[in-house]
Amino acid sequence: MPGDIADLVFTGGTVHTVDANNTIAEAVAISDGRILAVGSDLDILATAGPGTERVALAGQSLLPGMIEGHGHFSGLGAVQRQIDCKAPSMGSIAALVEAVRERAEMQAPGTWIYGRGYDQSRLAEKRHPGRVDFDAVSPNNPVLFTRTCGHIVAFNTKAMEEVGVTDTTPDPEGGRYDRDTAGKITGVAYERANIPFRNVPPQPTDDLREHLLEANRLYLSAGCTSVQDAGGLFGSYMEQAQEMVLADELNVRLYAFVTVNALDHPLVPILDTGLHTGFGDERLRIGAFKVMTDGSSSGPSSSTREPYTSDPSNYGIAYWEQEDLDNLIGRAHRAGWQCTVHAVGDAAIEQTLDAMKRAQTEFPRSGLRHRIDHCGILPPDLQQRVIEQGIVPSMQPAFFWEFGDGYIANYGRHRADVMFPAGTLIDRGVVVAGGSDAPVTDHRPLLGISQAMTRTTQDGDVCGIEHAVTLDTAIRMHTINGAYASFEDHLKGSLEPGKLADLALLTEDLRDIDPQAVRDISVIRTYVGGKLVHRVR
Repeated sequence: MPGDIADLVFTGGTVHTVDANNTIAEAVAISDGRILAVGSDLDILATAGPGTERVALAGQSLLPGMIEGHGHFSGLGAVQRQIDCKAPSMGSIAALVEAVRERAEMQAPGTWIYGRGYDQSRLAEKRHPGRVDFDAVSPNNPVLFTRTCGHIVAFNTKAMEEVGVTDTTPDPEGGRYDRDTAGKITGVAYERANIPFRNVPPQPTDDLREHLLEANRLYLSAGCTSVQDAGGLFGSYMEQAQEMVLADELNVRLYAFVTVNALDHPLVPILDTGLHTGFGDERLRIGAFKVMTDGSSSGPSSSTREPYTSDPSNYGIAYWEQEDLDNLIGRAHRAGWQCTVHAVGDAAIEQTLDAMKRAQTEFPRSGLRHRIDHCGILPPDLQQRVIEQGIVPSMQPAFFWEFGDGYIANYGRHRADVMFPAGTLIDRGVVVAGGSDAPVTDHRPLLGISQAMTRTTQDGDVCGIEHAVTLDTAIRMHTINGAYASFEDHLKGSLEPGKLADLALLTEDLRDIDPQAVRDISVIRTYVGGKLVHRVR
């Protein structure tokens, strides 16, 4: 337990404790990396000694360190070195192709050119880039562009040659290639058809290290002290991450999912090792066993019960037959794992709920906290099942900003309005965690907090305002609810005595800021375990 004399005190601020009553305090005391006391300035100053560091908050907001409820830690770091397809200048395929041409002139023949973040619906040409586009400027360098959602890739002929995909390669179950009228692959792959292009070539150790360091920096600068890594870290990055955690080079606390998308995925055998959720410590812990069941919300490729409004022949992409999903979730459940499923469309969510219900019926366990990550299109009947089954949804309110207009166009207003209905679920007792899915969209938790309150789109529309939340609830989604989703709410997520001293100091009193403007507030200091790890001033 912390000592009686504080190492560090914060006074004169707006302290969002995120305790059970959402208490606003004035001051906080820190000792030995833990919260010593929370209360009035007078109370906290009484804990200070001659060597205590004192920080005057001057009315600014102090929050618990925010928690990324669903992100891709290594992926966020990796994309910083790729062509940024979200840059304002990248509004057309012509611009993307020009960026590839410039890279090809700089790189050695045979080396890969990567891009990330394009959205065909916002490109001038209203289509995906592909082989014809990239071949013209990069015949000798494999090109791989990942759509903003992470579920669709565009590539050139050289990339196909490198990974062994040809025009006669069949569409895999749970995936497909776009083809022209002659059957030739155009250079676009969806879902499981992406698999040959993943991790080719393997990243050098130096790159892995730089990717992790960059992600660490970005999250800390956003006031985010914990990340639930939804895929990418467990695998090629895990050894490097462990070494860096032990060397105190990574400050962000990591909860790493084991993510699979098929029965023959190389991580499925972990279910037979005896390992399961919870192994590790507050710095790096094994998280949930995650199964991919459908596509992305914005591709769009999510699996839906009714056809897309934008395409009456399209129901999205489903990865599994029910029996296979039941068996895999059942194996993980029996082996002691927290189970989670990537499920966006209502058909995928229903399939997931069925699998989790069967697992619990056949092998009852207590304290499950099984999750559905995304839990996107959720009409009232599925909301009721989430409540009844005690599911912990991890939702991405930030998606409405970047993708909401596409939701309305592709799914129709009736479905867009019931996507990510966090407010309604929370009002009915569900613990909903907030996340960004970075690098799918902006990693900053403050954007997620803003969007949970407003549910606005870039074009000025609003999706289902009745599911919006208050400021206090939006903060809880990105702090204590995230901690609950990883079984760590006894350790972090609120500023209460005995908990880890993870904190984020903002420039403004959040209560005085328009909800739309919350996303643009600066984080001036971030602390992990009482240690200052990010500072602007």
